[in-house]
Amino acid sequence: MLRRNREFRRLFLASVVSLAGDWFSFVAVAGLVTELTGRPGAAAYVYAATVLPVFVASPIAGTIADRFDRKRTLVLSDLARVPIALSLCLAAYWHSTALAVAATIGLAIGASFSDPIASAATPNLVPEEDLAAAQAVMGMVWGSMLMVGAGLGGVVAEVFGRQLAFTIDAASFLISALLIASIRKPLQQPARAESTGTLREAFAYLRSRPILLRLLFAKGGVSTANGIVGLLPAFAARRFAGTPAATGFLFAARGLGAMLGPLLARSTIGATPTRRAIVWVCGISTLTYAAGYLAFTAVSASFALALVLVVVSHLGGGAQWSLSTYGLQRETPDHVRGRVMAIDYGLATLAIGASAIIAGVLADRYGETSTTWWLCALGIVYGIGWLAWSLLLREVDR
Repeated sequence: MLRRNREFRRLFLASVVSLAGDWFSFVAVAGLVTELTGRPGAAAYVYAATVLPVFVASPIAGTIADRFDRKRTLVLSDLARVPIALSLCLAAYWHSTALAVAATIGLAIGASFSDPIASAATPNLVPEEDLAAAQAVMGMVWGSMLMVGAGLGGVVAEVFGRQLAFTIDAASFLISALLIASIRKPLQQPARAESTGTLREAFAYLRSRPILLRLLFAKGGVSTANGIVGLLPAFAARRFAGTPAATGFLFAARGLGAMLGPLLARSTIGATPTRRAIVWVCGISTLTYAAGYLAFTAVSASFALALVLVVVSHLGGGAQWSLSTYGLQRETPDHVRGRVMAIDYGLATLAIGASAIIAGVLADRYGETSTTWWLCALGIVYGIGWLAWSLLLREVDR
């Protein structure tokens, strides 16, 4: 599909380079803030700063995605993030936690105008029979670039300094903008005359489609437990080597799982899965995520085993995120898809950000291990409840 579809290939490559740069810089920012503050929950707060602003900005981004040219919006969001990423160099030079967090928030706002719009545009670049494969590939991009970017980012930050990691991130946005600008095919269908382009219209459509509401809340289980990710630097510091490289490898393991998860889900349910199959795999994937991290907390002597358990957890997380996104893409018409994808992304990032803040507060008071137990329990309860709520819906069999 990537060989024969030039337009989708350009979108794919743009995601590759920008996500690689993001994870290069995240490891460096997390290490910088943890070092400056000396608090085990500091990295969790940085993680929250990468996701919470998305909740605020996503409704605006979704409306823009359905009203204005999606390609132009993607290019502008990439270009705006170049100077913001470079400001992280100043944060490292001045030892400024405030500037580092502010820049992280700015990059997150830019992401809110990028990721949901790219998801909304994907069905317009591939035929319907390739959509499941396309979304799996895009999900694998996120995971693979997390693996490569975080792994290399930790090493680069330790060997060459954090400024180089931040500079690479800035360059990645410039390359991404050039790739997207070269896409020739429209990223959206002509606007419908009867469409108002408002969030009210999107919410009304969601209320009329119960299956969409289920898919909209599918990411909640993984997202509410996702604050655990922000504690990985604390686990690295207290249980393992305590270096940027150790943190980078933990995030790389997360990326490997997130990369393989969409591929595993795609091979399990096929090219055109039923709604019931999507629901079952999403629910089981949520439970896998929480169970994997529960086992992770018991590991103290073997760094290799810890890496394996992180991979297992994010096999579930990657499968769940990719498959629920595919379900929304398939079930939502183009004229409202930008807003629906932005709402989905915003709700997920709100839960992730809230989880990260809670994780940081609890870790500072009770430690990262106890905090991980509580977040895993929350993910398991949510996963079971969502699965029951969705399977009882009659529309799931249509």
